[in-house]
Amino acid sequence: MGEVLDPSTNGHATARSVAAFYAALMPSAGEGRLLGDALLREATSVQADGMDRVLGRPSRFGLGFMLHQDERPIGIGPTSFGHFGYGGSLGFADLDADLAFAYLISRPGDRWQMPRTRRLLSSLTQR
Repeated sequence: MGEVLDPSTNGHATARSVAAFYAALMPSAGEGRLLGDALLREATSVQADGMDRVLGRPSRFGLGFMLHQDERPIGIGPTSFGHFGYGGSLGFADLDADLAFAYLISRPGDRWQMPRTRRLLSSLTQR
């Protein structure tokens, strides 16, 4: 699939609203669900996979969502999708775990490698 281009924009939200967005994508959201099964499958299927020229590391993307990679987990399992944000913030949904999650910070750190973010993800796998 080649090189990944990361065209991004900025979003401003609370952790609660980011988590609510991802919760509304889950099949368990019922009638309030934002996307049907077919569109969610397409949005979370690999659209780009390769070296990301912006991030300088391998990335996998669906349609607007970063996809899970073992070496760079976006969530807690292979069906996780979401996006890292400025300084280590993270929002994602995990379809297998029926989990929506958001973590926003006020003091940026070393992006997705922040120890707090990694500890939070690790604690979620133990639930």
